[in-house]
Amino acid sequence: MTSERTTAPAHGRVSFVRTTLVLMRLAWARTGSWLLIAGIVVLLLLPMLFSLIFASRGALSGDPVDFLLARYDTIVSGLATPLIALLLGTSAFSAETDDGTLLYLVTTTTPRWWIVSARLLFASLLTGLLASVSVISAGFIAVGWSDPEGVVSAFAVAVFYGGVTYAALFTMLALITRRSLVIGLIYVLFWEGALSDTFQAIRFLSVRKWMTAIAEPMIEGGGDSVGPSATYALVAAAVVVAITVYIGGRRLDEPRMGKIGS
Repeated sequence: MTSERTTAPAHGRVSFVRTTLVLMRLAWARTGSWLLIAGIVVLLLLPMLFSLIFASRGALSGDPVDFLLARYDTIVSGLATPLIALLLGTSAFSAETDDGTLLYLVTTTTPRWWIVSARLLFASLLTGLLASVSVISAGFIAVGWSDPEGVVSAFAVAVFYGGVTYAALFTMLALITRRSLVIGLIYVLFWEGALSDTFQAIRFLSVRKWMTAIAEPMIEGGGDSVGPSATYALVAAAVVVAITVYIGGRRLDEPRMGKIGS
């Protein structure tokens, strides 16, 4: 009887590392469709295409620093990174809601907040890594191994940060509405695009501007623009992640799972 008492709790103990790996593999199985992969590949190749055009023109292309700053800000930070995060952050919960996998997961001993954390880790790491690879590849095509004024390395770090933050934001969106994909597109194109460039106050609520705040201190001669600081951007991202995990844990405790997903 003594041995039964001592070994019984071990069966109910959750291995968070093992559970995370299983949940991340499950997330990939639910999101790794050919259509989603094709969309991500197109977004990643877009800045490389501009770099090829720049490199092909030689001296006629102009200053490489200006070119990289413009392409990284508009195409990578403003388009590719948020859209990749939107695809990865919303698709897993949507597919698992439709096929009943999510309902099964919440009946296990895995804490609800950890299910959300594993999904967030999957979307964040994949988005950040893909966006950083896109920055480095586009920079290599345009200027080779040189890194004028540290622009390439600065934005490689910034878009990784942005990928994590966007993934958290869109994962939270997928947990609270079934129209997350549409709302996310409106947010990226309207809020992050037109409004954040027009109204200075919105820059403090724009992940795109937070990425700029992360990159500027690492660029030679940067860091003088008006807007959020790097410290503000880091704290804001931590808040977004914490809110996502909290809301996700509360939402998965609710019985009406059909509301989750895009």
